[in-house]
Amino acid sequence: MVYVGVIRQELLVKGDKGEKRLSVLFDSGASRSLVKSDVAMELSTPRKLLIPREFVVADGGKIVCDLLCELIVEIEGKDIGIEAFLVDKLPVPLIFGALDMEAYGIKLDIAKRRLDLSEFSGYMLAL
Repeated sequence: MVYVGVIRQELLVKGDKGEKRLSVLFDSGASRSLVKSDVAMELSTPRKLLIPREFVVADGGKIVCDLLCELIVEIEGKDIGIEAFLVDKLPVPLIFGALDMEAYGIKLDIAKRRLDLSEFSGYMLAL
């Protein structure tokens, strides 16, 4: 799998069933947030989508998702709510996608290999 811009951090992720520190990949090449199915089932109660969503991944392959879950990712002491699609095979437990990064003003500082939180307020922007 090829990543456009990625930063990995260990962060606390919470759901309605529990919480756990996970390796979270902030990936500017992934439009949506994705979570490993087994992790999602452990932390949250997934809901079935009205229609399945089909995604094209970096290698050109396609994956179909029919479940979504709500998760909270703690960043700098702030709880960030995201909706993540359940996927069986991922390189990390959670991929934080570009649309969620944009909504919260989170940028990637690739040169320093860290998140740029200079515009991060902890609140979702109405896009």
